Amino acid sequence: MKKAINFTIILFIGTAVLLAAGPAMGKSVELKLAHFMPSMHVQHVKAFEPFAKTVAELSKGEVTVKIYPSGQLGNPKTMVDSIRMGITDIGFVLPSYVPGRFQRSSVFELPFVFNSAVHVAKGFYDLYDEYLAEDYKDFKVLWVLSAPLSQVHTTEKPLLSINDFKGRKIRGGNALESKAIKLLGGNPVGMPISELSISLQKGVVDGCFTPYAALKSHKLIDVSKHITEFNFSGALMCVLMNKKKWNSLSADAKKIIDQVATREFGLKAAGVFDQEDEENKAAAQAKGTKSYKLSETDRTQIQNKFDVFYSEWVKKNESKIPAQKILNALFESAKRNQ
Repeated sequence: MKKAINFTIILFIGTAVLLAAGPAMGKSVELKLAHFMPSMHVQHVKAFEPFAKTVAELSKGEVTVKIYPSGQLGNPKTMVDSIRMGITDIGFVLPSYVPGRFQRSSVFELPFVFNSAVHVAKGFYDLYDEYLAEDYKDFKVLWVLSAPLSQVHTTEKPLLSINDFKGRKIRGGNALESKAIKLLGGNPVGMPISELSISLQKGVVDGCFTPYAALKSHKLIDVSKHITEFNFSGALMCVLMNKKKWNSLSADAKKIIDQVATREFGLKAAGVFDQEDEENKAAAQAKGTKSYKLSETDRTQIQNKFDVFYSEWVKKNESKIPAQKILNALFESAKRNQ
């Protein structure tokens, strides 16, 4: 099992020197940071709290970050407007939850491109300057990460080929997953993830698309007996800041925030999700769950079915953005970073 990612080591390299001779901030400022996960969530503990602590230390307490978890200042659908309107200064955004707002970034919803949350985040950082920045012109981007990738969980037998999917009732977590299930000959079923465990137990559905990371939090670890490692797709996530608030900060305050909210910080935050995935996988296997990888033949056959996702994305977006160029750049980044 991978060693726990130590944000303290990453964030505090050189901090002692900066604390000894740090810049004078002048007027103190408190920033609100909002997200919709509980306070025990891995991102709250291993990303948001270390970010807030380090900013406060480097600024000698002149810049503090107060965290508002559990949707106090916005839910997944409203958070981007909470940031834009100044309800919160900083917020955790899932671009896929606000269709049309981050048109270029929707390319990251496409399947069979990446193999981990870190892989997705690297793709974003690779494409940002040339292709994605326009999506975020109204915000200050602090860091970017991704949720772990979706795998195929079943109760009775693994789904390893197109034939295995035929007639199976599979819960899809979003529209693309539901379409993928249909393309493979299965019957997509929509339901809240909170109902999934009991539905699998009762045979209402035969399986589902979800990351390993959901096994414990959604009580699937004793229900999911076979897991096919599809690496279907992740979910792009961004930590954004209100542009007006950012512009109001002193140069020294901006410098400190930029020093903490780096590309490396985003990759480490994504790595926290990948680590949680690995830990859940190990826990499931210890209980007897079996994991499977697709053969090259089966993966190619499934990939051929999924090619329609790419052509449809280009067709849908090509009149407004350089869709084909963005897609090509995505594939190139994924290949380079795999």
